Amino acid sequence: MTKQGNDKASSFEAVRARLLGLAYRMLGSRAEAEDVVQDVWLKWHLADTRAVQTPVAWLTTLTTRTAIDRLRHAQRERASQATGWLPEPWLDEVAPSAEELALRAAEMSYGVMLLLERLKPDERAAFVLHEAFDCDYAEIAGILERTPAACRQIVHRARARLQRAGAPSQRPDPAAHAQIVERLRAALEAQDRTDLLRLFSDSPEIVSDAPVCGPACASAPAAAGWVDTVTSLAQQANNAEVVSVQGAMCVVLFFEGDVVGLLDVWTDGVEGSTKIISLRIVTGEERLQALNRVVGRAAVTQLLTRIQQNPTPSITMGSDFPVDVHA
Repeated sequence: MTKQGNDKASSFEAVRARLLGLAYRMLGSRAEAEDVVQDVWLKWHLADTRAVQTPVAWLTTLTTRTAIDRLRHAQRERASQATGWLPEPWLDEVAPSAEELALRAAEMSYGVMLLLERLKPDERAAFVLHEAFDCDYAEIAGILERTPAACRQIVHRARARLQRAGAPSQRPDPAAHAQIVERLRAALEAQDRTDLLRLFSDSPEIVSDAPVCGPACASAPAAAGWVDTVTSLAQQANNAEVVSVQGAMCVVLFFEGDVVGLLDVWTDGVEGSTKIISLRIVTGEERLQALNRVVGRAAVTQLLTRIQQNPTPSITMGSDFPVDVHA
């Protein structure tokens, strides 16, 4: 490889995690984000970049524009689906990769990721660049080919739309949120319908990537009907654990060691009487692949194999890892 080729590869690898995190925030799919980053790499590799003074700006611009084009097509496809579409969860890994650390640096909860689906591609790009990646309006203007004033207005409108759609004005207290998520896990595992009813508000919003409400919901009070649905989903699993997904604690459902569901919780934040006001349910096999790669049966089997091969391994486990490797 030539010196220029080496310089190109080094420049790209230095920002690859950032580009992947940006594309994922735009598209809500790790697979699609990886495709975008691969397209950007090919264009970067083939381009005459000798006049490029700031590779990160060039690559960020190309990644954003490529993601916008892909998002326009994806939103048309998602709108035509019979069931709901939810972003792919990105699990906070036990041993964080560069991509994981980039996502943490650009923290944006799974619930907000879902609300981003309501934005137009340009709005989403401006909002993500400003809120998650700290780009100023001049930088965003260069990427979107708008004026800084127009970009400021785009971000302002996007933020207002998200707030009207239910985005929290501030992040919930982590300790209080973790406590109610743990109560939800325990109630689901115990099939304690009474405690589940206590956890939910009177009219919770339930969003799923598959039909979740059966005939019983039609005649039942709002909370009771959704609790029956969530209970039925939990009955299809044989274990429930709490894990960290994109900085927030969520309930993951397992069946025979494989992840079969993710429950993302939004609470009202009322001190002393916190209630679940919104629940996002992910059950699609493709969207759960990232979770299964880290905490599913195959991942655990590989871990146990390494432990058996090395009786005194040096492995650091997170407190929320859902398997006792010494059992």
